[in-house]
Amino acid sequence: MASVPAIGVDFIRPSGRAARLAPVVLLLGALIALFVAEEHRLASAQVQAGQERLDELQRMSRRAMPAIEGRQTDTPEMREQIKRANAVLAQMNVPWGDLFAAVESAQNESVAVLSVQPDPREQVIALGGVARNLDAVLGYMSRLEGTQRLVDVVLASHEIKVKEPGQPVEFALTARWVDAR
Repeated sequence: MASVPAIGVDFIRPSGRAARLAPVVLLLGALIALFVAEEHRLASAQVQAGQERLDELQRMSRRAMPAIEGRQTDTPEMREQIKRANAVLAQMNVPWGDLFAAVESAQNESVAVLSVQPDPREQVIALGGVARNLDAVLGYMSRLEGTQRLVDVVLASHEIKVKEPGQPVEFALTARWVDAR
């Protein structure tokens, strides 16, 4: 019986076309990894710069504008203009975003707020709206107090519309807002 010659199998050394392309593919992969890392670094720097700009704008928006003071030599017309300018500055100092966020976060499907009127000098906000029933109004008041942005929420008035379907309740609330800490 004839013996079969032994076949030499080398699993370590690649041969053929794949063996020649392996270093090229490795180099290409390394270059792509470096490119992606650099793009990530640039994007992170842009995000950081944008965040710093946003933080600066938020600080600027929270900054209170000083009132304009008149002099004794000012004319009555000038004093009236200063008074109107101070009223505008007071309106600009109202934390609108925070107030609307507090009012909206307390709402549900049973309450519709129809008016929002701030009084910047007293830091008081008046809300008018309609609710399905008085319990919905009281729940809304409780949720407003829970926002920690509005305190001393008071039901100023309410009227049950007995002639309308479902007998909705028109209400007016007042609340004092506190500065964000």
